[in-house]
Amino acid sequence: MNLVIDIGNTIIKTGLFKKEKMLLRGTFSTHPDKESDEWGILLKNWLEISPEKTCIDIVVISSVAQSALVPIRKAMPRYFRVSPLELTHKIAGIPILCDNPEEVGADRIANAVAVKSMYKMPAVVVDFGTATTFDVISERGEYVGGVIAPGIRVASESLWQRAERLFPVEFKKPDRVIGKNTTANLISGIFYTSVGMVREILDRIEKEIGQEINVIATGGWGRVISLECEKIKEVNPNLTLQGLNFIALRGGKHNGR
Repeated sequence: MNLVIDIGNTIIKTGLFKKEKMLLRGTFSTHPDKESDEWGILLKNWLEISPEKTCIDIVVISSVAQSALVPIRKAMPRYFRVSPLELTHKIAGIPILCDNPEEVGADRIANAVAVKSMYKMPAVVVDFGTATTFDVISERGEYVGGVIAPGIRVASESLWQRAERLFPVEFKKPDRVIGKNTTANLISGIFYTSVGMVREILDRIEKEIGQEINVIATGGWGRVISLECEKIKEVNPNLTLQGLNFIALRGGKHNGR
């Protein structure tokens, strides 16, 4: 079985796969102060709820948070007797056509690997995480670049943290655009700013590519935004984990799976 771990700035997503079938999915807060033994015990206990007997053959990790990566990586040999494989552009198995491929986040590479394996191309992945990222995969399965924008939560938090009389609100579609109070004003502004940003960036990507794109959303707010953005064809909350699993299935080797 394959254990895959996506370490983000805010949350850590885990997946247990038997070949291409996901048996178990977990979500944990990213705690930079947690020790390796704490992570090992936590993940060991989580795997106990698997519907099948668990024997880990390979562990693949993607990370954008070094502080959490180090103890988790250290825990793998001790608790699972497996040395983890960390995803980088060197083992992506797809061309990374960027000025500095090593700068591309491992989670974004995993998304591109999953899209190439599962969807029609050219495609764009919109990942709603701490940042909202747009990753473009060409018709030939090449990662050709993307866009990084402020995440929905980050953008809304910066608003109320910098304005004394504003405050946090729920992210949801408002009943109407014109709000009658401060809460309604904030909900409307944050929601439609997010929707408008996604639409505008996707429109411009499509014009730049010169052909219709297949848009797949993932991450926390993917489903909510997709209901207002007709360009998003599918929402796949497990996309990053599936991409990591494709890397695991080929044992981290560069050429295909």
